Amino acid sequence: MLTRRHLLLPAAALLLQAAATGCTPAPAPATLALQRDGAGYAVVVPLCPKGQIVTVSVYDTADQTADWSISSSSSSSPSSSDDTPSTPDRFPLFTTPPGWTAYHSGLTTLKPDIKYHTAFTALGNTKNSEFTFTLADLQHLKDGEVLTLTDDGTTSMPADKFRTAALKLC
Repeated sequence: MLTRRHLLLPAAALLLQAAATGCTPAPAPATLALQRDGAGYAVVVPLCPKGQIVTVSVYDTADQTADWSISSSSSSSPSSSDDTPSTPDRFPLFTTPPGWTAYHSGLTTLKPDIKYHTAFTALGNTKNSEFTFTLADLQHLKDGEVLTLTDDGTTSMPADKFRTAALKLC
């Protein structure tokens, strides 16, 4: 007869083996990031062959009525993938890509000392997620870095590393 201890032994053995070899999985990023872009900021989206980002939103955590969000037409008709607007792999924050619709009330720029929350949804096999950030978080990004969510929390990483890791989640 199998007891709970018998069922836990294989899991414990795997954990011990991983600890002994130093192998731990790399933090998996969300499939969306923010990047400093000259005087402004950009939304960075790896293009997933099995999924498509259909909504992106940012809102002020203290005043949730101040928000910015966009939605592609595919969010309302997930079965029609041939005629949906494509998701650009990068676009300026607070802009609306062609074929998308904007829904916003009052949020058009980021202000210091305000916490913002970003969230997105996707169709297909893409990981949906959300994270909180400040303007200072974005200002501290170096050229070529993005701010994203990983298993370890909100973090910055090189954009190429982000894209490679995020595509594995698709």
